[in-house]
Amino acid sequence: MSNTTLTNRHETLFLWEVRKSNPNGDPSGNEPRIDRHTKRCDVTDVCIKRTIRDYISAKHGLDSIIVTKLGEDVSETVTLNERIERFLFENDRLKKDVIDSIKNEIRDNLSEDKDPYKNFLNNPSTENLKKLFDLKKLKKRLKGEQPEKNVQYKIIKILRKYLCTQFVDLRMFGSVLALKGSLEEIGGPLTGPIQIEVATSLHRVVQSNKQITSVMGSKEEHKAGIIGDTHCIEYGLFATSAIANENVAKFTGLTNADHEIFLKALWRGTRDRHTRSKNQVPRLLIDIEYSKPFHFGDLVNSVKLQPVERNGKPLDEEAYRRIDDFTLDLACFYEKVNARESIINSIKFASNGLIKAEQFKQGLHNSLKNKVTEIADIDFD
Repeated sequence: MSNTTLTNRHETLFLWEVRKSNPNGDPSGNEPRIDRHTKRCDVTDVCIKRTIRDYISAKHGLDSIIVTKLGEDVSETVTLNERIERFLFENDRLKKDVIDSIKNEIRDNLSEDKDPYKNFLNNPSTENLKKLFDLKKLKKRLKGEQPEKNVQYKIIKILRKYLCTQFVDLRMFGSVLALKGSLEEIGGPLTGPIQIEVATSLHRVVQSNKQITSVMGSKEEHKAGIIGDTHCIEYGLFATSAIANENVAKFTGLTNADHEIFLKALWRGTRDRHTRSKNQVPRLLIDIEYSKPFHFGDLVNSVKLQPVERNGKPLDEEAYRRIDDFTLDLACFYEKVNARESIINSIKFASNGLIKAEQFKQGLHNSLKNKVTEIADIDFD
């Protein structure tokens, strides 16, 4: 894997299925997010990112991601401010090259020693670094200065860049970085190079509300258990797409290696997030790398499902319960991709029972068939 900043534009199509599952319950009532007109079910990009983050933190450690509510103890919750303070101002986490970069900016851009900069130069401790962000004094001192001549502005850029080196999800997805208090100036929107589309089922779904019981009740209830409802859909094959923008990657430092992690996390995180309400199975992943700053942006709409026949007539899409109930129609996908074959560098492919690699290649022009490679270690290293 290459640690070079993302070289080219990528567009990823990802399909997965759920069975008797609530893939992404609505906050009010926890019911599946079903469009009342199309009867198709949605899964938000936030939910998909959570799947990716869970895999990355399990694989690379909790400190590899910025968006998490847990501390070292699973019962502990942490705020974004606390998390950033820990990485910037506690336990001497800042690397020597980061400290040196800040010191150099101060020396190169200040004509005279000013507190608290002077204190930091004399003693580059985390405590003195924190004093650089005293907002009331800072805003008064730097009022009217142009950003490119503003020492504080340059220090903030160094620290934001440092945070990106620490957190994979920050490099991937960016963050609003809604920080408060002394950290407010370090915060602010950071656009991520990887943007994920809200996923939608490729067919109408059937919602089912089922009763569940608990074996043991609380002391206050004075009874053996309680009866409740759980919401799910009987079956759903979902599709989403993601764009990785090489131009935006320059601002967060997303690398080619990070993008490979993203693809594996998308697949494995979906598979690993297997609970009673999340019976998820990854089915198809296609990643296209372009040689020019281009992407289609609507690959999800190029995938159709064709029902199989049962008892002499096509199965109704609301009756889908497994991948044997339909076939994958990629005619529109092939039409799009073949029309842009001259700017496609490579196509990465992974499938789990939905379509074989050789079948997939049949719809591509000859020049593209040789550019298809299966992701050999998509399921395990």
